[in-house]
Amino acid sequence: MRLTKYFLFFSCAALICACTATISSDDEDDISSVSSSSGKKSSSSKTSDKKSSATEKGNSSSSNSDGEISSSSVEELDEDCIGEPGKPWDGTTAKNFACGAGTKLSPYIILTAEQLAKLAFIVGSNDKDYQGKYYKLGVDIILNDGKIIDEKGALVADSTKLHKWTPIGNSSVGFTGTFDGNGHTISGMFINTTSSHNGLFGNNQGSISHLILENSWVSGGKFSAGIAGINGGSITKVTNYSSIIGNEDCTGGIAGQSNGPYPKKSMISSSTNHGIIKGKNYTGGIAGQAYQASIENAENHGLVEGGSNVGGIAGRGAYTYVSSYFMDCKNALNYANIIGENNVGGIIGGAGYVSPTISSGSILATVTNVKNEGQVLGKKYIGGIIGSANRVSINNAGNTASIEGSDYISGIIGNLLGSNSSYLYNTGSVSGSTYVGGLIGYNQEGVTSSAYSTGKVDGDSLVGLMIGYNYNTTMADYYYLEQGDQEPFGLNNGGGVATPKSEKEMKSSDFAELLGEDFVYDSGLNSGFPILSWEQEE
Repeated sequence: MRLTKYFLFFSCAALICACTATISSDDEDDISSVSSSSGKKSSSSKTSDKKSSATEKGNSSSSNSDGEISSSSVEELDEDCIGEPGKPWDGTTAKNFACGAGTKLSPYIILTAEQLAKLAFIVGSNDKDYQGKYYKLGVDIILNDGKIIDEKGALVADSTKLHKWTPIGNSSVGFTGTFDGNGHTISGMFINTTSSHNGLFGNNQGSISHLILENSWVSGGKFSAGIAGINGGSITKVTNYSSIIGNEDCTGGIAGQSNGPYPKKSMISSSTNHGIIKGKNYTGGIAGQAYQASIENAENHGLVEGGSNVGGIAGRGAYTYVSSYFMDCKNALNYANIIGENNVGGIIGGAGYVSPTISSGSILATVTNVKNEGQVLGKKYIGGIIGSANRVSINNAGNTASIEGSDYISGIIGNLLGSNSSYLYNTGSVSGSTYVGGLIGYNQEGVTSSAYSTGKVDGDSLVGLMIGYNYNTTMADYYYLEQGDQEPFGLNNGGGVATPKSEKEMKSSDFAELLGEDFVYDSGLNSGFPILSWEQEE
């Protein structure tokens, strides 16, 4: 079928009609992050979608029920386009894109699944004529028709009848261009392999934006994700509603690993995961690993489950052995359950140096404006925000969910070494065995200030309403809710004090002022306890 100017019609009687392909040009619209798989609704407006809600899940299709492309918020193409949109993929590869020259002003337009497969082919074959080019979706793309996964994320389709997707890029070659999803949906993607670099893109070294992936299934080896197995470039305004199963390390809802070429950082921004993510080590709702990376304005609403280094946003953030890789995480929210073994956090599983002891050097990771509302379960080094942090700066962080484990368990950071932390609060219950605290399980040689905790804390030894074990740490402005005779510290060998307050006192405007300028009094939120100012801005 050939697309000419102004109108596109699908013939109900299999007739071919001439028309104009139209492409949405509203780059200001965000991708959906409205409701969670756990039934909780996001409070963030930074990643909210102006085009669709979670109940629509990508029904921002440019085609109506009659097959006509919508004329709202569109731009006219300057040339005829070829392709028949709306049909499921037949498993073949198109010879040409719909139209376009691959430039910023005239990107290659993709209107069919076969044309999307062409992109995978030319990147995989390392065709230099297409490197660094611009690509844009014109309509929603269906790779396999029908229901692929159910509401719980389980594979329900007959896998023997599905077309298997070959990711765009692999371990040897990356996508270096600019891919604009234009707010459209790609659905029905099916990947089932033991090899590495899996996702819509296997290896992204360019730019991916404005895209929804839904009703898809990815089961693969190392570096498996919904959008990109490896991200060395940028991913912006994308949403995943698909199930990701990693049979090896580095599994994520958006990227398996995000790692920019040093000293440049890779970027994931304004993106959301609603899919169920299950992997081994380094598993995250947004990224499994985030080395030399920046994650901003991100939300996770899907269950995340793995082994070591598991987080609602990132499984592992920053890293060093010989070279140092830096990571920053800002404006991040988790609403779903996070389950793992060691180094498990509502936001990040493990952050900073990999050494279990204090390491020399500067701050390796910054974590700012983050909140967890999902239950976090594990064994050792478990925290509402970070499971284990070494040489990390944590500011403006809150937890309201229950945290459970064995050793080094807390509402904010399970194990904190040589780090700075300020403006923290916990209202969730914390339970474990040893080194259990409302805010920090084990705290060594750092600086911490302006924090409060109201949650119940239970454990066997070294248990405190604020910190389980505190060693040689500079501390100021620590407050806790009085709970009988329970002490603020299991053991305090670092100096510093924590002051008890009644519930009435902690819900007063005076208490919010006492905590410092980053806290605000708002009796309508957080059961009347102070919240952080960035939360109110949400």
